[in-house]
Amino acid sequence: MRADLRRRSVLAVAGAVVPLLAAGCKGVGGLGTLPRPRPDVAVLRAAIGTEQALIDRYRSALAASPALKDTLDPVLDQHLAHLAALRSRLIGPAATPRPARTSPPAAAGQAAIGLSALASAEQAAAGAQVSRLATASPSLAQLLASISASEASHAALLRMHGGTS
Repeated sequence: MRADLRRRSVLAVAGAVVPLLAAGCKGVGGLGTLPRPRPDVAVLRAAIGTEQALIDRYRSALAASPALKDTLDPVLDQHLAHLAALRSRLIGPAATPRPARTSPPAAAGQAAIGLSALASAEQAAAGAQVSRLATASPSLAQLLASISASEASHAALLRMHGGTS
């Protein structure tokens, strides 16, 4: 009777394991459809894109006008901190940073144009972050409001340093 019991146990276990193994061969698709990302994911990705675009602009401006280093480096550092804070809330693979575009050195008159363009970009970015507040969770909304206020102050700073607009 003992041998018969073992044979039945082996057959029962095999009957249960074979379908599980077959389902495992389907990979992640065997688990069903993936859940939809939370609304904050889209808001975060958009905010990250805005910060990355500003960082790219600052790097381009610094490459074109190295004399603006003392003015632009502290602001660029703040944008890098904003980007890090936003990315820390996004679970998943980190996006690879895009290489900075470089331009030939600019003349002194072009520096003022560069500051004006950066001030306008800062003001637009501040508005974009504010527009995301309605769809963000409370904690993300606080971060976005803080970043928006920082960007508005950057625009004022750049205008004081010669970027009129």
